[in-house]
This record gives sequence, structure tokens and C-alpha cells, in this order.
Amino acid sequence: MRMTVAAMAVAGLAVSTAACAGDEGDVDGEGGGGGGTVNMQIGEIRSLVPGGSGESEGYRIIKNVYDGLVYYDRETGEPQNLVAEEITSPDNQVWTIKIKDGLTFHNGEPVNADAFIRSWDRTALASNSLPLNYFFGTFEGYAEMNPDPLPEDQWADPEVPEWAPIATTHLSGVTAIDDLTLEVKLSAPFIGFPTMLGYEAFYPVAEECLADLEACEAKPIGNGPFMFEEPYDIESGGTAVRWEDYAGDMPAQIDAVSWKVYLEGDDCWADFLTGDIDVCRPTAADYENAMNDPDLESRHIQQDDPSILMLAFPLYDPMYQDVNLRRAISMAIDREGVANVVGPERFYPLDSWVPSSILGGGQGACGEYCTYDPEAAQALLAEAGGWPEGEKMQIWVNDAADNVDIFRAIGDSISQSLGIEYELVTLDFPEFLATREEHGVDGPFRSGWGPDYNLNENYLEPIYGGGASVNDQGYENAEYSAKIAEAGAAATLDEAVALYAEAEKILAEDMPSVPVFGERFNYFYTERLENVYIHPIYSGPGGDCELREVTVVE
Repeated sequence: MRMTVAAMAVAGLAVSTAACAGDEGDVDGEGGGGGGTVNMQIGEIRSLVPGGSGESEGYRIIKNVYDGLVYYDRETGEPQNLVAEEITSPDNQVWTIKIKDGLTFHNGEPVNADAFIRSWDRTALASNSLPLNYFFGTFEGYAEMNPDPLPEDQWADPEVPEWAPIATTHLSGVTAIDDLTLEVKLSAPFIGFPTMLGYEAFYPVAEECLADLEACEAKPIGNGPFMFEEPYDIESGGTAVRWEDYAGDMPAQIDAVSWKVYLEGDDCWADFLTGDIDVCRPTAADYENAMNDPDLESRHIQQDDPSILMLAFPLYDPMYQDVNLRRAISMAIDREGVANVVGPERFYPLDSWVPSSILGGGQGACGEYCTYDPEAAQALLAEAGGWPEGEKMQIWVNDAADNVDIFRAIGDSISQSLGIEYELVTLDFPEFLATREEHGVDGPFRSGWGPDYNLNENYLEPIYGGGASVNDQGYENAEYSAKIAEAGAAATLDEAVALYAEAEKILAEDMPSVPVFGERFNYFYTERLENVYIHPIYSGPGGDCELREVTVVE
């Protein structure tokens, strides 16, 4: 049985309307469900404190240990109030957020206005060097907390920026009107602001957590339905149990979730087949056997995933300055052929920087340059001055087994079309992220993106905005930045979505990256589970499900 996929017209998000096991009505929504422990796979995490992750694996834990102001509806993608009682604005620039009364962290501290302020101030302060700092760039007072860093010759580590002491450590645009009311002033109107608030960057943090961040990284003090009783180990994983005192609207139905870590190219499929992992995606090597196994057919979930896979360029490297070279590489990729190598139905060829399952996506902005045409690719390469004789193209990728297989197939296609030899440079995930962010790669690199929220802006501004020194590609275009700003100040969401689509067209002219694939979830689950749902926004790679809804039937 396969998941039914429906395009939700209002939100533009493609999601499942039924689960393969169980009925949505089976979940009573009162907590204390059927009990049991769900065993999940996970990769290496970067952080378990909000604002410090910014990658899929840490976020998968954070979103279950913490509750945010809103939670995205699994079927529509629309933000639904969770910790927030109400989010309003008279002008889309000054926002009032009312917080529900009676909510606490796992340690008993109140979830109040101060809990959000301390979290947001920590993430927004430049010297904390947190990956989600840029989410506060539209907040009034952000500039004062983010001055230019010291000259590079004054950094202790040449790859880690340092600042002189920063006098301003609080976002002046964020004020506690009372214990349960926040006022947020933005530097310009942004109608999509409430849509952002379900993401990790905007979660609250307990005072005890900031008093001992090292302890909190291992044993987070959240406000969500799961809590850690023992520290999480970055190399082996850990177990979070259902928090019995949870007073929120989305309780857990199971007793616990145990995450097992897979590192250095390992994957969960062998453990799934023995029943030691409950949800897993087969890798390219196992894909065909899994799809043809009759015993697994009824426990297969397939649905469109708003995640996309791109090949990005280091525009700070002189080698990749010519847009015709970048276009040539894109047209040299046989997207359908690569998909056949690594597993048909796992991917679909992508011709946009925003997938069609996201509000405002599916514009086909890449056009002819995302069409496989070796002859046209060769002509573009010649216009760009050709490729240096005897030099290999370095393609950088994190070392998950699937990524290596996929980008080897992409590299083979480029090589066959253009006669360019290549080699893969593989790094573990945290090192890959850091090297990419520090502009340390010297060739095309893997760039993947899954939605933080359901708006085409989320695939544009966070990846390509901020200026050449900030984004991974080193991309900057004043016209693009102006269009993003114009869209943010639009009077209605429909106007904003259309303007963001215009910004995507500008991006297409510059091609700081090339879209390669849109992804599809192909997850399998064990006979132990029912009510297995994949959330298009919150799901992580490798095999995942909504832990607030899943039940165990042993």
C-alpha cells in the first residue's frame, strides 16, 4: 500500500491523506497512548539547544523535546498555534504574541516571554556564532548585535570569526509587555513572520539551560512531550521518554523514543530488517530489493518530500565565476539517468529552486539549463573558456552512503558529457557543514534543503541571502536582495509569494547552484507500529515519522 498524496491548494503543500497502518482516528489525542518504545535511526547532530542545530538531525530531536509557538499542520503546512495563544499585527511590522498560560519546561520553569527573549538574544548575538543567527536579521536591533568581526589576523582560529566585546546583547525590537505577551518589532514589514515561528530558531530556552550549556546540550531542558532522563551521546544516541507532566496540545502516544546513531556512511537498513530499527529508508544499494519485497509492500510509505538536492558552486573561487560554466555543468547532468542508477521513484528531476509542493514553488525557473543536453553543455563550456587540462573537478559531499552514491552518479554524468575528470571529497557531516559555511571548498558541493516552513521565501533568502560573506555559495546580487526585501514588505501573502517567485527568476539568471532532484519519501516501518505518518516539513532523512502520533502494537 502506498500513501495517497494530495496537493493542498490553500497551503500548496503535498502531503499524505491516509496512513498505511492504523487510522488517524485511532489516536485519542489525550496522551498516554499505547505505550512502548520506538527505535529510530539518526545521523550525527550538531546541537540540541535551539538556535544551535540548523541541520536535519539535531532538529529531529529538538522538535520533539521542545514545543514552539506554532506547529505546522501535517496536511496543509499552515502554522497552528501551539505555545502561542494568539499572533497578531496591525501592520505586519509590529507583532504581538500572546503565550498560553500554565506551560512549563521539564524542570518546572515557566514558559513565558522571558524564555523566548533569552533564547532569541542568544541566537542573535554574533559572538555566539550560532548557525541560525540570520533568522533574526529582520528584527529591530539585530545590527547592533552583529557588528563586523575583528580582522582575521586577530582570530585564534583562522576559520572562526571573533569580535571585540559587543555592548548590545539584547534585541531591542523584542519586548515583554507582560509575563505572557511579547511585542516584536521588525525592521520592515514581513507578512510571513508567523509562518517562521514553528522553526527551531524561535523555540524558548530554560534559564537553567543557559546557566550550563554543556549539560543542556547532553540533556536538553525542553518544554515538549519528550524529555531526556539520561544524557544523549553524540556517537551512540540516547532515549527520550514521554513527559508525564506535559500540558501542551500535542502529547506523545508512546512511552519513549530511542535514537541510534549511524556514522561514517553506515545506514540503518540491516538493523531494520532484523527489527532493531522501526523506520528506515533503503539506500541506493538496497532500494530495488526493498521495493520488490512482498513482505514490505504493506509497510511502505511513499510521498512527495519538499526536500531538494542541489549542486552548489563556490562563487568565491575564480574557477567558478563564469555563469556559462555553471550552466554547462547543469546541462551535463542526466537527471533521469542518475535517478535510475540510485533508485527510480526516490527522486524526480528538478527545474526550480523551490519545489512545487511549497507555496509559490514549481515555477520551472531553471528552464533549459536544467535540461540534459550534452552538446549544448559542451558549447557553453567552450564559451566559458573550457576546463583546465589535466585538472580534476572536486565535488564535495558529506559521507552518508547515499550521498556518495548519488554524487558519484552525478559526477559520472558530468564527466561523460563534458570530458571533465572528477573526484569526490567526502567529510563527516559536521565537518562538511563547517567547511562549507567557512568557504573552504574548492569545487561544486552538495547542497540539500528541507523546509523550515511552508513559503517559497524559505528556499531563497536563507540559502542565498545575507551577502557573499554569509551564504555558503558566496553569492550576492543587489537586484535579488532588493526583490526579497520588496516581497517581505508586501501587503498580502499572495503578493509576497509572487514577488519571491520573481526573485527566483533573478537567481536563475545567476545560477549560484543548480537544482538536481526533488525527493520522495520511501520509508518502510516494522510491524510493531501503527499510525505512521510522515510530516513533510518536520521529517528528516533516512527514515522518520511523527513521534507525537505513532503508536506501538506489540
